[in-house]
Amino acid sequence: MKKIIILIVITICTNVFGQEREATILFNDSTSVKGFGEIKKEKIYFRVSLDAKIKEWDFKMASGLIFSGYGFSEKYLYIKPDKYSKKPIIMEVMEEGNVNLYKKSFITQKAYVDPTKSLTYFNYRKIYVYDFESTYYVKRKNEENATDLSFSFKINSVKYFSDCKILVEKINKKEFKKDNIVEIVYYYNDYCDEEEN
Repeated sequence: MKKIIILIVITICTNVFGQEREATILFNDSTSVKGFGEIKKEKIYFRVSLDAKIKEWDFKMASGLIFSGYGFSEKYLYIKPDKYSKKPIIMEVMEEGNVNLYKKSFITQKAYVDPTKSLTYFNYRKIYVYDFESTYYVKRKNEENATDLSFSFKINSVKYFSDCKILVEKINKKEFKKDNIVEIVYYYNDYCDEEEN
C-alpha cells in the first residue's frame, strides 16, 4: 500500500512540475526565446521546437521561464530565498508590483499510526499522508534577497510592510493573518503608496 501511495504522489509531481509545455525562456541579458520547456530540480529544460534537442539551463544563464497556453500563463523566476543561500531557486511569480510575491511549493510527508491496529512495539502500522504546501516570499526590485513571510508571519510581515501604517494595523488587529499573505501583497501594491508613507 505504501509503495502505491508513493507512486501516485511521484506521478502527480511529475505531471505538475515536469511536463514539457509551450514556454518562453528568459535569459539574464534580458533576451528571450519561445519554444517548449519544463522545470525539474531547479533546472530549466528547453528546446525551440519539438524536434530539436533539449538543453539544460540554470540561473547562471537563465533568469526564468514563462509557460503559456490554455488561455493563461505561469511565470517562474530564479530568486534567492535569503541572504544565507548560495544560489537562487525557482519560484512561481504570484504578483508583480512595488512588492513582488513568489511561491515555492513542495511536498510534505506525515506519518500517522493506524488506529485500527494494536499499539505494540512489534505490531503497528504507519499511514503516510502526502500534501502540497507552499512558502511565500516577498521582494522589492532593489532587494537582492527575498523575505519569507510564511516563517514567523507577524514579526516578519509587520517589519517588512512597516512603511504602510494602515496595513500594519490590519495585521496587528488580525484582519490579515498568515493565510492571507497573497491578499496582503495585493493590498500593499494597491493602497500603500511609498510617497504617502
